Amino acid sequence: MNTKWLTARYAVLQIAYWGAYCALSGYAAVFLTGKGFSAGQTGTLMALGNVLAALLQPVAATAADRGKRVSLKGLMLSIGGFSTVMLLALRLSGKQFLAICLGFAAATVSIQVIQPLLNAMGMYFVGRGEHLNFGLARGLGSVGYAAVSYLMGVLTEVLGENVIPLIAFFLCIPFLAVTLSFRMGGNAGSVGAGKQEPQRAESRPSPENIFLFLRRRGAFAVLLLGVICFFTFHFMTNTYMFQMIEAVGGDSQDMGLAVSLAAMTEIPVMALFAWLVKKIRVERLLRFSAVMWIVRSVFFCLCTSVVSIYGAQLMQMITYGLYIPASVYYADQVMDPDHKVQGQALMTMAFTVGSVFGNFLGGILIDRFSVHTMLCFGAFCTTAGTLCFFAGTRRKTIDEQETVC
Repeated sequence: MNTKWLTARYAVLQIAYWGAYCALSGYAAVFLTGKGFSAGQTGTLMALGNVLAALLQPVAATAADRGKRVSLKGLMLSIGGFSTVMLLALRLSGKQFLAICLGFAAATVSIQVIQPLLNAMGMYFVGRGEHLNFGLARGLGSVGYAAVSYLMGVLTEVLGENVIPLIAFFLCIPFLAVTLSFRMGGNAGSVGAGKQEPQRAESRPSPENIFLFLRRRGAFAVLLLGVICFFTFHFMTNTYMFQMIEAVGGDSQDMGLAVSLAAMTEIPVMALFAWLVKKIRVERLLRFSAVMWIVRSVFFCLCTSVVSIYGAQLMQMITYGLYIPASVYYADQVMDPDHKVQGQALMTMAFTVGSVFGNFLGGILIDRFSVHTMLCFGAFCTTAGTLCFFAGTRRKTIDEQETVC
């Protein structure tokens, strides 16, 4: 395909995706509360949506890896189109409890399922040697998230909660249009065609179920446990940042600045990642980010002022900001061509499982104990995650390792 403006077009996908994700997931509590949901109902609906997304992400990846009846591009268009319809239905649902539950869950789950497919599309072009700066595009996605977050804060104050699904709906339109513009060769756009000539569909191995897949790849399974640990901590500090700020004497304005600082620090690392990964092996970058996650979690435990929390938030650059592109590259490198999308999906599934644990445990620890107790537990999680990362990262391809029984 013509690779001119490839990074720019892929960046539009990232910006539109993370903008829609921010509008729907980041402002879920605002939307549902405005519709009359209690805090308990809101938390339960969000948790159920995350669990369902975690279950469906590897299913979608299996379909994309198989590449017989549906291509990666076709799957993204189908799920993205479904999300768009559900968002419109959610906007028109009024205050009907069941309609809101079903529409919100369907829209949230489908948007989350797209995430590993979007990453796999980027790795498809990188694997073909085409000029796509994945890190830069993903960094611009963070810019989109931060910009939409600010915009949503203004619009919801003026127009109310009904604007939330509407903004996500309008962001899905350029996502679908730009996805449609990509021409992906190989086996109908399957990721496995990235570095090699496409195989006949009949001769390709059947994708494995998740349990067999992980049993055969013990090191990768250990790595995924580490991802769950890190994102348990990550979502504790993200979801309950307001409580953390309040505990040191801050307010909602301080919280807004803290969140913005963290989002903006991701951009330089992601933008430079394509250069960085040529200098340092990707598994070493993952290990470094893991160690820095411990440092950041301990820093949070020691925070006694708003300014010190700002300092801890700046470390997002070398924790989350470094981990995101490194994990995508690593999963692409260690998986054989027939399981690349499944590898990306399992990484995203672990992220989603971490979000469930972080949101659930964080609330319990704060309610029953304190913010400091939650942060200390988070430091334990990052330590366990680092041990898993060092044990789970390997230089050679996961599919070449010995079977772990």
